[in-house]
Amino acid sequence: MIPRITHRTESKIIGVEVRTSNELEKLESSARIPHAWKRFHEEKETIPGRKSEKSALGVYTSYHPERRGEYSLLAAAEVNALDNIPDGMSGKIVPSGKYLVFAAKGPMPQVVVNTWAQIWKYFSNGSPFKRAYTVDLEVYDESKEDEVEIHIAII
Repeated sequence: MIPRITHRTESKIIGVEVRTSNELEKLESSARIPHAWKRFHEEKETIPGRKSEKSALGVYTSYHPERRGEYSLLAAAEVNALDNIPDGMSGKIVPSGKYLVFAAKGPMPQVVVNTWAQIWKYFSNGSPFKRAYTVDLEVYDESKEDEVEIHIAII
């Protein structure tokens, strides 16, 4: 898998936020991400000012300094403004920056899991790029079934 470089402009998102770790996500009994996505899909119609009815973002932020610890995930939609965040949801600004984009196609959610494994391998094998560990995104377009783009912030 060969990533491409892109520059993302600043965007605003609203969604369901969970704090988790890769260790917690390994077991179905402690996994939090599937519940966040379920709730997002059940409540996305309540998010005001969504830019697209067909897209969703998995936004990873607040990485633990050791990189292998906890992080936050927002199952979210891009919005026009953060003025009216529904109760129980969070709003954040995704900063502009340079990203490597890893595109993949296949059955969900396994294609996402497999792509993340390839990303970790890519960066551990002497990549010419260094991860920023600021904000990373999974970009989903519901009109493109079984496709995901994972945007990794780089320095």
